[in-house]
Amino acid sequence: MVGESAGIVLAAGESRRLGRPKQLLPIEGRPLLELVVTRVCGSGLDEVVVVLGARADEITRAVDLGRATVVLNPDYEEGMSSSLRAGVASLGDSVGRLMVILGDQPDVSTTMIDDLLTLQRHSGLPAAALSVDGLLQPPAVLERSLWREIETLAGDAGCRELIRNHPELVAQLPLPAPLRSWTDLDTLADYRGLPEKGSCPRFVGRLRP
Repeated sequence: MVGESAGIVLAAGESRRLGRPKQLLPIEGRPLLELVVTRVCGSGLDEVVVVLGARADEITRAVDLGRATVVLNPDYEEGMSSSLRAGVASLGDSVGRLMVILGDQPDVSTTMIDDLLTLQRHSGLPAAALSVDGLLQPPAVLERSLWREIETLAGDAGCRELIRNHPELVAQLPLPAPLRSWTDLDTLADYRGLPEKGSCPRFVGRLRP
């Protein structure tokens, strides 16, 4: 039995290379994190969790997180792995699979999330993820049987490392987009490289529920 599904949006980082909170970068007329979370909340996920850390008070005041629940990671300075563990620890026993979503990928769409959930459910495999230029990328779906491996991650290692270490367990959803579109927005150059300071999702649904 698959059980309920939960999305964990990782947004606890300090944005050191950017010099200001990337969560608040204006994209399509609203903060980047709000754009991502709105799309996640519009999907078929039963529960949505947003993990915050650095400047959490400022971010929660500025960002409409919709139906998402906020989880604070006091250990955010330890890297992405600590935020992933904080998000997982907040989930109840009824959740059978989770989707890990990065809070700084403006091309994430509701359709993409739903198609990844459908792909994983019908594939017979315990995970599903995007495949961009042949590389596995989040968002990624992980069944509960894989969660114990999250405890072995350290520093900024996250679900990307986990799925790339076990590609035989991952159903792949290929995207006809350059890898550049799916790297994190870490610097002002990354941000300025977005079309018209925003991003029109290039993903087109491929699967029918």
